[in-house]
Amino acid sequence: MEEKKDGTSKMGGDFFSSFGFKCIAVFVLVLIFQIPMAFIRNLINDRIYYHNASEESILVPKGGQPELQGVLIAIPYEKISIAYMANGERQRKVDTHYIFVTPETFIAQTEIEPEMLRRGIFELPVFNCDVQASGAFPQIEESFAFAKESRQETEEILKFDDALLLVGISNKKILTSLPEIKANGEILRQSIFEPNIQSPFSETVYYNLGARAKNGFKFEMNAKIQGGKTFSLTPHAAENKFIVRSNWKTPKFSGGWLPTEREIREDGFSAEWNIPGLSTNFPKRWSSESHNFETKNIESVSTSFFQSVDNYQKAMRSAKYSILFLLIPFIALLVFEVFSKVKIHPIQYALIGFANVVFYLLLLSISEHISFNTTYWIACAAVSSLMLFYGTAIFNKFAYGVFFAAVNFICYVFLFGTLQAEDYALLLGSVGIFAVIAALMILTRKIDWYKLN
Repeated sequence: MEEKKDGTSKMGGDFFSSFGFKCIAVFVLVLIFQIPMAFIRNLINDRIYYHNASEESILVPKGGQPELQGVLIAIPYEKISIAYMANGERQRKVDTHYIFVTPETFIAQTEIEPEMLRRGIFELPVFNCDVQASGAFPQIEESFAFAKESRQETEEILKFDDALLLVGISNKKILTSLPEIKANGEILRQSIFEPNIQSPFSETVYYNLGARAKNGFKFEMNAKIQGGKTFSLTPHAAENKFIVRSNWKTPKFSGGWLPTEREIREDGFSAEWNIPGLSTNFPKRWSSESHNFETKNIESVSTSFFQSVDNYQKAMRSAKYSILFLLIPFIALLVFEVFSKVKIHPIQYALIGFANVVFYLLLLSISEHISFNTTYWIACAAVSSLMLFYGTAIFNKFAYGVFFAAVNFICYVFLFGTLQAEDYALLLGSVGIFAVIAALMILTRKIDWYKLN
């Protein structure tokens, strides 16, 4: 083997400067750069955690995202049964259960004016609002409560005097004062003792209703509610009507039903829901003895005053494409190296790879302070300018620097389009990869790869 003056073998020198070695080095570098990209993805998850923790620190003192879950009547009844003992004696057993009755109509309307509350660099809309609700309950007779069937040695007695009105809410912290409720114009008093009822609501406020429950009545309620991010109402009556107005310009409606009418203006919005009871999961009545009914299975309608922070989601999606957008600049360098006859050291490849990795770090950090789209183009311009400078320097020709910077810029433009068109991401990605392969085949179609060294 022939030795050079510097002590290295000619074969060794030829190998490490050969095109085949460069291809291997590029492949290895792409794999190595997945390590810092993994750290960046973990960093994105950490920032999501800190963001959620900041949200919680704002929402928890206000009771979270408020939900008015409904208004029900609960009527206790005694079930008296006779059992015969082995010695022939009769034993009388009394169990107390409840009949729950939903209203025939339920109308709720509110006007909400959110304000932004900040924790560190994160902010969240919070609000206080007055919910004006009204409705009507039907007349209740014993034949309405119990099925007409023969029950030997069993008797069921409704106790209307102990009837209660239940107001369901998601969290008692959302109430800034005790809701005022009137039944046929008379103010109801809150129950002093919390009864032993398996309420279907997350949290319940109990009111003494008494004999009013028997003949049916109309009710009015004024509830002062606080919370943040989202306001929800649960349809539970035979006919439900909700009206929400606000000065918020960008609402988001979700839940089991969308508004039947909506108007979004520059100064706010108004939305109205009309929901028949047939489309809800609430029965007109049920017994605690036979049906364990819980609102966790019940749908509600929600109005969000929160512009979803999608910068973390988009940054994560961008990072998932990193292997492709690291590979393309490296392939471009290999092609330019072939045409320019300039040998590029693997360290120079590594520096260019680091610059592309830093792009994702800039994308994450800056997007926490300004919009994601603006951040994207700032990071794109920064990295592409750096590629223009470095490409010109290593090729000693401005045109090659421009071409190399253009390759990086086009890659970022393509990635931006893929992020925006989420439904067409797979299609755009497939077409983009095909275009890259086609361009490489066209550019290198006349190269004799065996004579590159």
